[in-house]
Amino acid sequence: MGYTHYWNFKKNPKDIENGDKKFKKAVSLIKKGIKKIPQSWKNDDDDEVVFKLCGANGTGEPVFTDTEVAFNGDAKTNNHYESCVIKLDYEKYYSFDFCKTARRPYDVAVCLTLLCFKKAFGEDFKYSSDGNITSGEEGWKLANEIIKQLK
Repeated sequence: MGYTHYWNFKKNPKDIENGDKKFKKAVSLIKKGIKKIPQSWKNDDDDEVVFKLCGANGTGEPVFTDTEVAFNGDAKTNNHYESCVIKLDYEKYYSFDFCKTARRPYDVAVCLTLLCFKKAFGEDFKYSSDGNITSGEEGWKLANEIIKQLK
């Protein structure tokens, strides 16, 4: 059992009214927010944490396009776990998805991504987490600080 974040859309995002525009808005917010994540910080145990996003398999570049978000942590430093992938058009399973992060540094980007999709899609997007969404958990704490700064 791992530390997991869950999400779902009310229906396929492309079929939601203005879904394509809302998806673009979410991606725009994510891109702005990612730039606000520090490259390193001290965690609750006073250990140095290094933040780096990679592609879905932990290598290459993350994907933030008008139709897809796909990223993971850095496999070279063993800071990856499961990929976070959200698409504008799902063939199936839009109604439930998840990402286990094992609280690795990219967890903050997953939390921020969920907050950005919620901001863009409103009631058409829901999320939950094994962590404390409003406070406490390192990723959620930083993501909540960042989302307040985004417009």
